[in-house]
Amino acid sequence: MNRETVLVFRHVPHEGLGTIGQFFLSAGVQVEYCDLFNFIHGKFPEQPEDYDYVVSMGGPMNADEVERYPFLLMEREFLRKAINQNVPTFGICLGAQIIARALGARVYTGERKEIGWFPIELTSEGKQDAMFGQFKQNRFTVFQWHGDTFNLPKGATLLASSPAFKHQAFKFGSCHAFQFHIEVTQEMIQSWIAHGESELKSLAAYVSPVQILSDTKQLESSLAQTAHQIYPALFSNLKQRASV
Repeated sequence: MNRETVLVFRHVPHEGLGTIGQFFLSAGVQVEYCDLFNFIHGKFPEQPEDYDYVVSMGGPMNADEVERYPFLLMEREFLRKAINQNVPTFGICLGAQIIARALGARVYTGERKEIGWFPIELTSEGKQDAMFGQFKQNRFTVFQWHGDTFNLPKGATLLASSPAFKHQAFKFGSCHAFQFHIEVTQEMIQSWIAHGESELKSLAAYVSPVQILSDTKQLESSLAQTAHQIYPALFSNLKQRASV
């Protein structure tokens, strides 16, 4: 049996797999990166069915900035094709927004940016979902860094919401999308704060990097534990496809 291969779209160098990468390593999964920030020097993947899973990571751009970032349109079409071909697909933050856009939903700017640690709450469907139904609690504290949001795609099931952004997680067939960051580590958050220094300064009225780092020390391990309980269900299709 060949090793299962996951295609990962990265939009900026500092937004990597984090704890998802740890899970893939322990599962013996082969990861192939399509680094879109270096796309001018690379080759865009052609067929989604060549992969056992497709993952789209976060990034600072808007999902519709296709003139400035032409690769976003190419990625959107690839993800649409993957979903139509029932190739398991997962998007985080920008990745979730691109998936929503690929499914015909609108992506737009929220009332104000959500940066830091915030609670999300499962919907009634989320409580019954294989990923979240295993937990006794219906409320989780997760890491957020986004200003954009999206409408729920037609035919999708909403799994989680937050007070500020209603659409935090959804599924559509074998596709899942999380607006929040489940994959982060303390090192990643420190790096994001460094890269986002100017953005954070503009939001100083309600976003505190010091508070984010303090919260991270307290909450990182709990999120990582939750993530590693979710990953086997989220990526269960890997073994199913490999056994076919």
